Amino acid sequence: MDDVLLEYHLSRHDESSDRIAALLNPLNGRPDLVETLRAHLEHRHDRRSTARHLGLHPNTVDNRLARINELAGLDSASLHGSALALAALLPRDNVPG
Repeated sequence: MDDVLLEYHLSRHDESSDRIAALLNPLNGRPDLVETLRAHLEHRHDRRSTARHLGLHPNTVDNRLARINELAGLDSASLHGSALALAALLPRDNVPG
């Protein structure tokens, strides 16, 4: 269980789960932005690695991240913003369908 401890903890539904997941509601209808955010976090904020993974130019990644930050009100470059983004992505990933 240690290898998924964070995901397990964050995926437990409580009174804050819906509010955390709602942080990314401004990205609804923009799967490209959600996937860019997810990839950027998975690639440890390495824009070039994120771009390679998504088949994009690094400037496109930068533009998408700026749009994500603008729409969701997150600073994905900060530790706090990254933690919020991760916490918001996990319940969305666990929604059926």
